[in-house]
Amino acid sequence: MAITNFDKHAMAATFAEAGEHETAREMLAESKSAKKDPVTAPHARKPYLQTVIFGIISLSAYLYVFSNEKLVTDIFTRGGVYAAWPIGTALFFSFIHGAFGSNLLSVLGLEAKKK
Repeated sequence: MAITNFDKHAMAATFAEAGEHETAREMLAESKSAKKDPVTAPHARKPYLQTVIFGIISLSAYLYVFSNEKLVTDIFTRGGVYAAWPIGTALFFSFIHGAFGSNLLSVLGLEAKKK
């Protein structure tokens, strides 16, 4: 846990009240001499390209499925090994749509709160 400037001043006041004036002066001198280096966050680039790519993939996948609904229905209702097709398709759409949504929110500047 980092000691803030406020904490240093509070500790210096406590030492001064206890009669340890020299320790209090040293603490205040340290806080004055310690220059704050502005911590700059690394420049995070917004994922414009990924947003466009996943958006195009998502849109084209939806267009393909809805324009070929008879073919999709025939394959998905065959049973047997073909039962894996709806599951795979759901996972594919989930991944693509989720990646697009996540990148879109990042481009818009909406990020999860960091702890």
